Amino acid sequence: MRRFLLLALTVGVSIPIVACSPKKKTSIDPVVVETLISATESWNGDSFKYPRGQAEMKLEKITAQPGFKTPLHLHPQPGIIYVQKGTLYCETSDAQSLIVDAGESFASSQDTIHYCENNGDEEMVVFVASAGAKGKKTTVPTE
Repeated sequence: MRRFLLLALTVGVSIPIVACSPKKKTSIDPVVVETLISATESWNGDSFKYPRGQAEMKLEKITAQPGFKTPLHLHPQPGIIYVQKGTLYCETSDAQSLIVDAGESFASSQDTIHYCENNGDEEMVVFVASAGAKGKKTTVPTE
């Protein structure tokens, strides 16, 4: 119990430090916190805005085989994506494109029609975190 309390206090102290120091490592023994991404807009320049309603945070793990391609869609809320394995390719309806390799992250587009695909030759695993509203879809098909 004492170890758990010490860990909880350590994380409680280190998280505010990281929030004030984006893209840096913070080490307070025995915990190391590394900010993987801090963004004020999406990768393609969309400004963040939050949908109305009861706030809902979501974290999804998506596993996609080679050749998988999403239909055209958009996201009505801000999100962050981390590619754990493989390579993710995304392209907007106005031909902006993004390639993200394993170990990299980015702020997803918002209200911009796009598709994403696994155009590599191995399974792709991505984690998607979004800040939306309860009962509202985080991905809206546009076809």
